[in-house]
Amino acid sequence: MGMSTSEGASAAAPHDPNGTFDHLIVGGGAAGSVLAARLSENPSVRVLLLEAGPADTDPRIAPPHGLFGGLLRGELDWSYDTVPQKWLGDRCVPTSAGRVLGGGGSINYQAWYRGHRSDYDGWATLGMEGWSFDEVLPAFRRSEDHELGASPLHGVGGPIPVTTPKDVNPLSLAFIAAGVEYGLPLNRDFNGAELDGVGPLYSNVRDGERYSTARGYLHPAMRRPNLAVRAGALVHRVLLDGTRATGVAYTDAAGAHHAYAHSVILSAGAVRSPQLLMLSGIGPADHLADQHIPVVQHLPGVGVGLQDHPSALIGWPVVRGATWLDAFSNENQALYTEQRRGPLASIGQAGAFLRCGDGAEAPDVELTPMLIDLLGNSAPGFSCMVTVLTPKGRGTVRLASTDPAAAPLIDPRYYAEPADRHLVVEGLHRTVEICESPIMRALIGPPSFPTTTDDASLLKSARESTISINHPAGTCRAGEDEDSVVNPALQVHGITGLRVIDASVMPAIPRGNIHAPSVMIGERAADLILTAGEEEVRP
Repeated sequence: MGMSTSEGASAAAPHDPNGTFDHLIVGGGAAGSVLAARLSENPSVRVLLLEAGPADTDPRIAPPHGLFGGLLRGELDWSYDTVPQKWLGDRCVPTSAGRVLGGGGSINYQAWYRGHRSDYDGWATLGMEGWSFDEVLPAFRRSEDHELGASPLHGVGGPIPVTTPKDVNPLSLAFIAAGVEYGLPLNRDFNGAELDGVGPLYSNVRDGERYSTARGYLHPAMRRPNLAVRAGALVHRVLLDGTRATGVAYTDAAGAHHAYAHSVILSAGAVRSPQLLMLSGIGPADHLADQHIPVVQHLPGVGVGLQDHPSALIGWPVVRGATWLDAFSNENQALYTEQRRGPLASIGQAGAFLRCGDGAEAPDVELTPMLIDLLGNSAPGFSCMVTVLTPKGRGTVRLASTDPAAAPLIDPRYYAEPADRHLVVEGLHRTVEICESPIMRALIGPPSFPTTTDDASLLKSARESTISINHPAGTCRAGEDEDSVVNPALQVHGITGLRVIDASVMPAIPRGNIHAPSVMIGERAADLILTAGEEEVRP
């Protein structure tokens, strides 16, 4: 059937009489935008990118921290919720995923972290051969235009600027000083040789504006005649000829369509990619049977192994009367919501990575101070997110129905494992201790939540306050064992011509925000595809 363009998308790319592209990419997020840009660098290769959401033209996207202007849980967000979480008092936790060109990178917090080198060496140990830190480092460097300049660990001239805040608020500076006083090393570069310590945060921001992969990678590439981008295209399933992927079925404003390609790539994220596999008959046979979906390929690992970073909140009132307190006035806090650039255009400017577990070989808890009270108890206020970086809990993504527009059942099993409960409680203790420093006590009052800090009270507060910071991963794990979904080249086991390339392939979630690792996955996978050559995309 025919294919129509959407507003903000490129003109149709050249295609053969059968309408067959070389590569068809589902999802224009962190990895998908990278793939579309890199694979279309060869003018003889025809690439089609399908994105369920609109083009990234919303004026709220560009300013930093547009999430406070309604991007999260708005029309650019899939706006998922988890199933009731037993260890969070049966709360259903809101979980966001970008539904727009740029994906989560167009609506997220813009933190730019790789994690720890052991995360990637661990991937290789878990069966993702070729993805150790030294092997993925060139892909990280290629993506960056780093403010520290070129070095063995950093790149310049790449599509994504990596910067620290230019005007740092006194509370952020105080938190860094308090962390050093507490005994943490001062860390100027959390993407450097060491992750431990306290210091300034990196963001993918330049001149006060967000740089998503849509902006940095995709928009320059959309001028190429061999790249077609369809926004507003909801993919229903992968088209299969036996066990060979031949394209996808999708709908847009003009109706229902089939698009064909020699190579189909799912880059729809750790929730949507396993959902599409299962809708296509690829996944756990018993679950597919429950949904009355014919089984094409039994892969028990599809939708299994869901990991996310749970983050508990703690808040304080800000002491009034200091000369710098004008920045915390209610009027200036309202500037976030209205997306104007006031003194606090960047509300998260510092952070700390700690080792809280017994014998931890790398940081396992992240502290992120925020220049507002996210709990809503104090205005003006200050809060801190205490994030478990190495969750032991493993959850699932399962179909709720065969409707491709319906949200699947998402169960991350937050704090189901005792080790995760221990880490969040210890992280909260450390946060309270750092903020008892004289330099912090001069600026903030006693905690407004929680009000008591024994172990039981801190665990109770964690259960009541924990949020998702929207880092789902691991639901189409890479490896060679029977429970993996893709091989180290990210090809789906048992299906020819189909890859999954996004955070769902991660065997273990990295110690930090997953946007930069997802961009790296796109870069690294593009290398693998281009190195494989013509046999990858020709019948």
